[in-house]
Formats: sequence, structure tokens, C-alpha cells
Amino acid sequence: TLELTGQAIDFLRGIFNMFDTDNDDALLPAELDDLFSTAPENPWSNNPYVDCAERNVLGGLSLEGFLSKWALMTLLDPANSFANLIYVGYSGDFGSAFTTMRKRRVDRKKQQTQRNVFQCYVFGPRGAGKTALLQSFLGRQPSDALPMNGERFAANTVELSGSRKTLVFREIPEDDVRPLLADRESLAPCDVAVFVYDSCDEFSWQRTRDLLVEVATHGENTGYEVPCLIVAAKDDLDQSPLALQESTRVSQDMGIEMPIPISVRLRDLNNIFCRIVHAAQQPHLSIPETEAGKTRRQYRQLLNRSLMVVSVGAAVAVVGIAAYRVYAARKNTSS
Repeated sequence: TLELTGQAIDFLRGIFNMFDTDNDDALLPAELDDLFSTAPENPWSNNPYVDCAERNVLGGLSLEGFLSKWALMTLLDPANSFANLIYVGYSGDFGSAFTTMRKRRVDRKKQQTQRNVFQCYVFGPRGAGKTALLQSFLGRQPSDALPMNGERFAANTVELSGSRKTLVFREIPEDDVRPLLADRESLAPCDVAVFVYDSCDEFSWQRTRDLLVEVATHGENTGYEVPCLIVAAKDDLDQSPLALQESTRVSQDMGIEMPIPISVRLRDLNNIFCRIVHAAQQPHLSIPETEAGKTRRQYRQLLNRSLMVVSVGAAVAVVGIAAYRVYAARKNTSS
């Protein structure tokens, strides 16, 4: 995975300020078109970029939104990201514009990450509140979402412990989950996964639970395990007691954090975005474990203990034989 370097980000800040002709700290659509006038086309005029970042009431893109869109383009299409850097006047080479990040598998083994851009997959059944979560991340109402076929993205910055990180949401439609997981490496670009369910609807929870198990199983089978969080949406409405009870039990059984209740309508988000980034920054934690995964882990532990016992036994036997030979040799010498 590639990320923009500090040099490239500084260049983009300068370009942003240069084309912010009215000095309102936002690029209006006309100003953005001027910025990309030296490119073959505006690379953000189509999905998934057109509606993926926060805008003001006039449709202006803030600096954070501008950098978030460029971070998303780098994540999805680094070649296009570099080409557009060149189009708008960047004079450095590819190596000066991007830094290569360590593989996520290595991050999990080392129990830390140096990433500044995190990608979060959002799973859940229809009507659970996935799009509403993304819209709230961009400071919008759910009704503001543009119609979209397929996946939806949202990118913005999150401040955590005094530093800013870019969080990219990728909403996975329910019907796309199985085709997605058919690819062995589908979770390789994922830093953290969120499973959203309608806390008023028992069926919504059951479907979300199934999705969680599917994703966790895929991770266990491929080695691409990811930290997972459960989000109980629509917390302002009448809750389903059974859904609450079962979601709590499943989270405990799978070894992940308790479901996080949120209400987009009341804008009571329970610090959800910081919690997602925090989970991504600890890639070895909050990884769900299925029953099959537990069985395999217990079998490996038993096998390792058995091998250790055999090894110790063999070592004792070797030492015993050696000691006997020394004893026998001394006895023969004394005779």
C-alpha cells in the first residue's frame, strides 16, 4: 500500500491555496475545475470520488476534504494519483511522492502500525444504517446521499491523541459480500471492519452476525484477519431486547468489543470514528475468533505441548544414554 509523502502533501497544500482565489478556505467546483485544467479531465468527476468528501453549503471542498480525496485516489489508484500530481505541476519523481507502507500482516505480528491512512470496510444488511454512518462522517444527513450502484466511499480526517489520521470508509452492499470474499486477498487492503445492524430489528442482527462470522472465517482461512467492531445503529428507537442480548453474547464469545450504540438522527455517535481509528492502530487486537478458529488454535497448542514433551523426553533419553556410556567406560577402565 502507498501513501502520500510529506513532500507531496505540502505541494498539494500549496496548490489548494493557489486556486482558492476567494480565500474562503474551500475550493468551489469552478476553482477545482481550474486546478485540474491542465489534466485530461477532473479525476474526481465520477464515482467513487464525486461524493466521498465533506463539502460546505456552496459545494466547496475544504483542505481536509481535498487531501482526503487525494488520499483515497492514492489508495485505490496510485498510478492515477501520481499522473494527476504531475498534471497539476508536481516536479518530483514517484519515489518522492509516495511512501510504501509495511504489509498489514507484518503490522499485526509486530503489534503496531505506522500508517496514516486507514481503510474501514463497512458490512451490514440493507436498512441497517451503513450509508447513514458514512454520511454522518461527512457531516451530512442520510437523505443527502446520492444514489449509487455498488460500493460507496467516504474519506475524512480524524484527530486522535493529538495527531490526524485519514479514515476511508468502504461500504460493502449486502449482495456484494459473497463475491468479495471469493477473492482470497479481498481483506488484504482492510485495516478494520465495522458491522452495522439495526438495533430495533432482531433479523437485522442475525444477518449481521452471519456476515461477521463469514468475514472472520475468511480471515482465519487466508491469514488476513482484521480488527472488527459491531455498531448498534438507531439507538434512539425502541431496541430489540433479544438483539441486544445476542449481540453482547456473540461479541464476548468472539473476543471483540461490546456493540457500540449510535444514533445518527440524534447525532449521538459515541465517538465511533475515533474508536474505529484506535482499533486500526492496534492491528493485533479486536480480531474475532470463530468456533472453528478456536478449535484449530487449541489443537495447535496441544500439538505444540505434545511436541515439547516428546522433545524433552528425547533429550532426557539422550542424556541418560550418554551418562550410562560414561559410567560404563569408567567402570571398564577401573577394572
